[in-house]
Amino acid sequence: MNNNIFTLKYKKDGTFVREIHSFASRNHRLTISQINAIQKYWTHIGIDFQMNLLNLESIFNSQDPLVLEIGFGSGENIIHNAINYPKKNFLGIEVYKSGIGSCLNLAYLYKIKNLKIIYYDAIEVIKYMIPNHILSVVQIFFPDPWDKKRHHKRRLLKKKFLKIVATKLIINGILQIATDSESYAFDILNEIKNIHQYCNLSKNNDFTVRSTFRIMTKFENKARLKGNHVFDLMFQTI
Repeated sequence: MNNNIFTLKYKKDGTFVREIHSFASRNHRLTISQINAIQKYWTHIGIDFQMNLLNLESIFNSQDPLVLEIGFGSGENIIHNAINYPKKNFLGIEVYKSGIGSCLNLAYLYKIKNLKIIYYDAIEVIKYMIPNHILSVVQIFFPDPWDKKRHHKRRLLKKKFLKIVATKLIINGILQIATDSESYAFDILNEIKNIHQYCNLSKNNDFTVRSTFRIMTKFENKARLKGNHVFDLMFQTI
């Protein structure tokens, strides 16, 4: 398991390129259980980062529809879906090792066979590892809102990234997003409105009702207890 979560890039003169990342480098303390899970189960469920396209049908040994969840946290939602939709394959990307450990523990506990996870920067995974027109669904739930205006440039769901995601989805594929940040919700609508590959599935061209394909996680419960409204967005590729 590679501990680097993004690829170091250099200019032609050899100087380091400082890129803007959509996540903060946080030292989450791992529990003994999470450490043991990574040591025991990573080789069975984890996929190491590589700058080559994955043969996902071979990896899953299946041609079932493929669902990608970006930033799966502790894995509550992706594990739930993998259990309840055995005829779908699930791929998760996460940059925090504590979440990787928790997800691996749950996957082992429930003996899940239709799940693989990647510990790396989602932007680079999407760019280098995911073939075009292979994903049925992309789920991005509660990405870091970077609330301060000067930090908005760090938000993951910018036009450039959304365009790349569209190329990875099949025709009539689904991009599903949820956030409890009102400013981020409207920012996403603004970023995606002129991307011709997407059709907004809401009646009013804004927000949809809560999807049954998204469970109520601990994170969302905390947001609702704080009185935060949750915005659901859903788009289809055309």
